[in-house]
Amino acid sequence: MNRTARQSGKLANTRGKQFERDISTYLGLELGFKFSRNLEQTRTAGLGDLLCSEPDFPYTLELKRRQQGNMIPSNAWQQAITASNLERGIYPAVIYKYDHRESRAVIPFAAISECETGKSTDNITDKADISLPLFCKVVREIMSWRAEAC
Repeated sequence: MNRTARQSGKLANTRGKQFERDISTYLGLELGFKFSRNLEQTRTAGLGDLLCSEPDFPYTLELKRRQQGNMIPSNAWQQAITASNLERGIYPAVIYKYDHRESRAVIPFAAISECETGKSTDNITDKADISLPLFCKVVREIMSWRAEAC
């Protein structure tokens, strides 16, 4: 059965919303913070998809759910950079998933550097494609370094 463009668009929108809820739940369980969908992002460009209850959370999250593909969806990284606030130490991050594959996260090398050394760099051009559990580890390490610095 062929779908109309409207039906396909509605299905993609529904899958995207469900993915946001799933990632919100996963991150909440892994990190111990409450995450919620950012409903403003549908009306205002340049905002992340999820909001974290912890004000020191070091990322702006852009989420992408697709049926097929191999790597980070096109334009997703640029959207994440636009939504991030590097002056305040808020890195861009893209969490994406394709059908029949595990979710992945793309973060800048600057975040990995801060995770390992406690020192931030300006390198958001180079990025790493990592598993979701490793993303949670990086978040915990960055937040730990920053808490120690206070």
